Amino acid sequence: MIAQILLGVTFLFSGFVKAIDPVGSTIKVGDYLLAFGLTIPHFLIGLLAMSQAMAEFLLGAWALLGIWKKTTGWLIFLFMLVMTPFTLYLAIYHPVSDCGCFGEAIKLTNWQTFSKNVVLLVLAFLYLRYSSYVTIFYGRHTSRWATCWCLLFLAMLMYHCERHLPLIDFMPFKTGNDIYALTHVPPAAARDSFTYQFVYEKDGKQAVFTEDSLPVSGSGWNYVDRRQRLVREGVKPVIQPFSIQHPMLGDITERVLKDTSYVFLFVSQDLETSDSEHTDRTVNAYTYARSHHYGFYGLTSSDTTAIEEWLYENDTDIGFCSADDKLLTTMIRSNPGLVLLKHGVVYRKWAQKDIPDFTVVKKPLNELNIGRKRNVSPFRIAGLTILCFALPLLLLYQLRTSRLARKRQSLLKKSDTKQV
Repeated sequence: MIAQILLGVTFLFSGFVKAIDPVGSTIKVGDYLLAFGLTIPHFLIGLLAMSQAMAEFLLGAWALLGIWKKTTGWLIFLFMLVMTPFTLYLAIYHPVSDCGCFGEAIKLTNWQTFSKNVVLLVLAFLYLRYSSYVTIFYGRHTSRWATCWCLLFLAMLMYHCERHLPLIDFMPFKTGNDIYALTHVPPAAARDSFTYQFVYEKDGKQAVFTEDSLPVSGSGWNYVDRRQRLVREGVKPVIQPFSIQHPMLGDITERVLKDTSYVFLFVSQDLETSDSEHTDRTVNAYTYARSHHYGFYGLTSSDTTAIEEWLYENDTDIGFCSADDKLLTTMIRSNPGLVLLKHGVVYRKWAQKDIPDFTVVKKPLNELNIGRKRNVSPFRIAGLTILCFALPLLLLYQLRTSRLARKRQSLLKKSDTKQV
């Protein structure tokens, strides 16, 4: 029972966090393929990422609900039998820094991932070995319906998060975060600590000295080189690097993050592949920002030619700045998207298709609901999502128990009739 719960919850969670962030899952699969020198079309990478999320979620649901327990046991055991040595290879040779097992929700080192997989492999063996003790919630017919609902639920979830934004944002640029604080180290925080060794030469021979034992001037020793070794790593900013480069003003990062008024950031990692269906919403937001004297900056990693073509096609004069493409993808999982800041704090984030219609907005942002910092509780969203997922499963379970109750009553009636 313990193995059933732990396996089920772990696989469900792993599949869920991958499904709610389709862009991030695709990037991680792409990193793996790049690390091993494999090149396939982008849409196939996305399909592979979503298939992995679907498989993990489905295996977790089957394990937790006791559906087709023998088959499920073998599938999970074989899955872990492949993944455990694979993660050992990752831990030894380090081709990627983060396995991405739990998406952006939980970061594990490669050695932590391997340790986790060893535990899961043992649990998978126990689940398979003692499958007769697995609790079964559904019968043969209701198991099929439960499986169909699991597939439908995750497909709808992935579709929603692909078209809009992740249901739960685990990134450092999530709503409510202070970007300025996350890009800087507190003054009292520990810094990198180094030791230094100095190489000197005398009579054709070299020797190494520490800072406390340097040779005296005039002793015949000549300086050759200095070696630096990191003793203790200091505190690093959560977001690094973070730089916004204006074509005329240079680095305007501090200016944007310290602006006490509202600032709109139109983010597009690649203008040439960005969604152009709802560009009018962005242009309307830009017009609104100018009329109320709010900052509005375009952020992209595209070159000057792509920027000029985009501005010409959309008949606008939005000023674009340069930023790292990985930074922009981390900032918002939509290409393009709009971020609203105030004093460096993220107030709102929209995929382009979700940007409010600013043509009907006349008041300044401080008088509007969208101008207030949105407090999003991930626990509330997760709870509602679990409820939506669980309710149909509970109905199916009730259907099975009702059917079994009717069968028992029917058998009891037949037994009573025979006795009479």
